[in-house]
Amino acid sequence: MIYIGLAVIASVFLLLVFKWFDRFKINTFYAILVNYLTAAITGILFSKGAFNISHVYTAAWLKVALPLGLLFIVIFYLISLTAQKISIATASVANKMSVAMPVLFSVLFLQQHIGPLKWIGIALALASVYLTTKVKRGAVVVSTRSLVWLPLAVFIGSGLIDIAINAANAFYIRSSGDSSLFSVCTFLSAFCFGGVLLLTGYLRPSWAITQSLNGRSEIIKALIGGICLGIPNYFSIYFIFKSLEVNVLSSAELFPLLNVSNVVLAALLGFLLYKEKLSPINLLGILLAVVAILCIAF
Repeated sequence: MIYIGLAVIASVFLLLVFKWFDRFKINTFYAILVNYLTAAITGILFSKGAFNISHVYTAAWLKVALPLGLLFIVIFYLISLTAQKISIATASVANKMSVAMPVLFSVLFLQQHIGPLKWIGIALALASVYLTTKVKRGAVVVSTRSLVWLPLAVFIGSGLIDIAINAANAFYIRSSGDSSLFSVCTFLSAFCFGGVLLLTGYLRPSWAITQSLNGRSEIIKALIGGICLGIPNYFSIYFIFKSLEVNVLSSAELFPLLNVSNVVLAALLGFLLYKEKLSPINLLGILLAVVAILCIAF
């Protein structure tokens, strides 16, 4: 359970860092690009030289890691926009409600059995995620309605990421070394795809998804922001793999537990640090989340 807790802490910390990007006017895309290179380097250093690069070319999981890198950078960017332009809670709910997708994948394709109490916990988890992040109708700013596509895209993309990680762990990864190498290659893939997107923007300005960096201070801020993001980003994936490896919970149970814990902690930190209000309905959602965690974990 320690790995599960560490995975939740690392994931929520990513949302807080995104919020700091907005406060300190850090160019999000450049910082995300630096983040993926930092995450890859962190993985290499943390493995203490356990990598065998020649193994990459023949690894069966490579066909998952490469496209997953593209999905990583696109969804990561959309999560950052959602956290900045709407709220941390909205970014978290869009990201974590997608838990239904890997759960269905585990049940349908991995033939994992879930008992009645676990199903009740998963249902309560979904309900708690909705209630924890629900806002009053009058509290929704009109300008935010035009951004409804953001959480929808995050929902779909996050679900596909969880399915890819789940599938890679189930079918291709056979050791801790494999999971570390898979993570590093995925981060490097995201970095390369991000570089291509950036270059495309320079060659075709109408396609650009980010503004250029102006001055040394913006470059330094992007570098610092990317490093602060990259280290916990690596460990968020690392601890998910470790949680799957120890096999305390099946993946159908693990992903809901991770996601609902993530949402609750994000909502509480948003309230404590950024004064994002919690209504009675939100508090009810947090209470349901606690019950859901107990049902799933025990």
